Amino acid sequence: MQTGSWYTEGLRMRFRPRSRIANTFLQVVPWINFVVVLALFFSLSGRLTLHPGLVFELPRAPFHEGMHHGLTVVMLRAQRPGGAETLVFFDDVRYQPGVPEQSEQLRAELALAAMRPDGRQVLLLADRRVPHGDVMDLVNLVRAAGIRRVNVSAKPES
Repeated sequence: MQTGSWYTEGLRMRFRPRSRIANTFLQVVPWINFVVVLALFFSLSGRLTLHPGLVFELPRAPFHEGMHHGLTVVMLRAQRPGGAETLVFFDDVRYQPGVPEQSEQLRAELALAAMRPDGRQVLLLADRRVPHGDVMDLVNLVRAAGIRRVNVSAKPES
């Protein structure tokens, strides 16, 4: 039906672009919007993912800092007939982090040492052959014992 100069059958009948280019452009616009939103989603999804771990703020200058006095923990990689294993030495006692009882005993000893005046920080000397996962497990164990400052260092080769 036509009332004056208006069609009453809907938007499609009321709006007719005068050129084929405008008609094609209007059909493509929703797809362009979809691609832009999809690209934005994928670019931001990587930033929203949280990876567990510890964040180390590294200094801009070369390392010349360290600890003056505190607890010392040494990690070594030992070769055994059954394979290599990581050993931890603290207060002249050897611990094996893979054994749950020894890990708990080490955590208890570190918690006792944390109550001493010099026990607020730990110097962790690790051999270069010690796996990164073992070092991170020990850092988590030290944090569970109540010590908040860990200075991680490579054991000097002699």
